[in-house]
Amino acid sequence: MAAKKRISGEERKERIVRAAENLFSKKGFKGTTTKEVAKAAGISEAVIFRYFADKSDLYAAIINRCCDDKHGNLKLEGRVKGKSGKGAFIAIADYFLELYAEDTTFARLLLFSALEKHKFSDMFIESRGVETLKLVCGLIKDGIKRSEFKRIDPELSARAFLGMVLHYCMTQEILGFKRFFSRPRKKVAEAFAGIFLNGIFKEKAR
Repeated sequence: MAAKKRISGEERKERIVRAAENLFSKKGFKGTTTKEVAKAAGISEAVIFRYFADKSDLYAAIINRCCDDKHGNLKLEGRVKGKSGKGAFIAIADYFLELYAEDTTFARLLLFSALEKHKFSDMFIESRGVETLKLVCGLIKDGIKRSEFKRIDPELSARAFLGMVLHYCMTQEILGFKRFFSRPRKKVAEAFAGIFLNGIFKEKAR
């Protein structure tokens, strides 16, 4: 009989985070116990608190897993790095379209959290949500400085672009609208970037 492979502390921690994320997305935060998380991860309940001091630490780990790269930087930054103008906005739209198409677990978590008035969604908005808004806002500010864009409210414009993309992702992947409407991902990203930029470009920049 082959010896059972011993997993590392990091692997065990990752297993806990994935199990918690999956359960929370299906049953909500109020409907999930740490005992259920432990069972799904194949560990004892006590082990969870060996890696996470409290539930807030576990929630933060879920946010980090979804949003950050291995260096702790926002994944979206890597997709936009070196791009500007329309190329940057296409990259942002494509990032979210791909993210939702591959896995809606994290998006469902945010919905559960908001509906249950749970602090997870607040933690996300106050950290990665604000960081994402600042990233898009920075691109718009740069366009205004270069006199390519109209003098508009950068924060409000960034919210408009993200709202357009995320609403599409939500209706397609979570509400199931893709059963009735479908377009290639790249085509959707280019269309949304074009629609948005045509609204904020100066006449001469068009």
